[in-house]
Amino acid sequence: MKKLILTAFAISLLLSAGAQNTRQLSLAEAFQLATDHSLQLQMDSLKIDAIGYKKQQTKNAMLPVLGVTSSYTRISNNIEPFSVPFMTQEFVLNPQILNQYNNRFTVQQPVFSGLKNWNGMKSLEQQQLAAGEDMLKSKADVKWTVAQWYYQLYKLQQTALLLDSTIAQTQVRIDDLIRFRNQGIVLNNDVMRAQLQKTNLLVEKANVVSNVEAVNYYLCVMLGLDTQTQLTAAAPAVVQPETDELSLLIGHANTERPEIKSQYFKTTASKYMVKASKAAYMPTVSLVGNGVYNNPNQRIFPQEAKFKATWDVGVSFNWNIMQLYTARAVVAEAKNQYAQIQLGTELLKENIEMEVNANVEALKVARLKIDLAQQAIEQATENRRILNNRFEAQVALLTDVLEADRLLLEARTNLLNAQADAALAQLKLMKSIGEEQE
Repeated sequence: MKKLILTAFAISLLLSAGAQNTRQLSLAEAFQLATDHSLQLQMDSLKIDAIGYKKQQTKNAMLPVLGVTSSYTRISNNIEPFSVPFMTQEFVLNPQILNQYNNRFTVQQPVFSGLKNWNGMKSLEQQQLAAGEDMLKSKADVKWTVAQWYYQLYKLQQTALLLDSTIAQTQVRIDDLIRFRNQGIVLNNDVMRAQLQKTNLLVEKANVVSNVEAVNYYLCVMLGLDTQTQLTAAAPAVVQPETDELSLLIGHANTERPEIKSQYFKTTASKYMVKASKAAYMPTVSLVGNGVYNNPNQRIFPQEAKFKATWDVGVSFNWNIMQLYTARAVVAEAKNQYAQIQLGTELLKENIEMEVNANVEALKVARLKIDLAQQAIEQATENRRILNNRFEAQVALLTDVLEADRLLLEARTNLLNAQADAALAQLKLMKSIGEEQE
């Protein structure tokens, strides 16, 4: 009795573990899991943070420079003091103060540097916005990749179900043929032919199951799930016809695509970099202040072995005249980068226009394939019914009946493939015009 209870408990654990490893997954859930797990998106986020750190460094360059210098020196005592008589006493001109203490506090505030840091800051702000749009593009790419594998899994799983149904129907036909053979109505060759069709279907099913496992594993890795999880893909939503004109779709893409927005931000950033490069032509002006607390203090005469505080303030003007010539190459390079980005934007717009047009046409064809596949199923079903009746009346060959079964399976497979492909075509069109994929 105890062994029976333990066996039942072990079986229940196995069943519960199997249930936990099976997951019904919607496309929206797949999108969310993929974006949360994507290493590419994590890298993009770090790139945005890196630009933020550069912005902070540029801000820090505009802050005052504060410095403290402190030193101690012990000098030799082998110099004879030089004294001169004064009134009733002698006055020592070079008293030997052997312990020298020097302490200096310096403040330097940049006032003008050709607006290099200010323009650099503005450029980095635009670069950070561009990086944000690049991250949105990566997110759309991740979703598109997930959608492709998700619907591939759906097609394979549904194909496996169709094959199971066809195999079961074929087995029923084999049983009937065996009965007919025993009654002397059909030949043994007919039975073997039906069995051969079943064998071919089993081979096809094995290939499909293998592909299901491979795609399932890949999806689990992309979504950050346990690779032992058995995913079940949901049926695609009904594809709605596109009502907007092509010109409107292209216009929408040219304003909403993250790549276009990124290019605009990069163009603005490049403008600021051109201005920042021109700062090399300008002088730099800084305010400088020093506080001194030395023992002895060199500014005080006569010197004494005491700490004395003094200070000074001033303006520093620095202008490298040679840069009026050498900075030309730096400015020319910045202008060249700006021109490249502008041309890149125009090239991107041309590619987007062709991409949107191709996706619109692909969606039209995908919807047409659904209609044709539905018609094919009706035709194949009717063809199979007629041939079954004729075979039972012994006026049709078994080969024709088996071919009718194959045509019906092919038509049903084509329909589920067309439905999944149409859903993918719609998602691809949405991606190409900058719409969020849900």
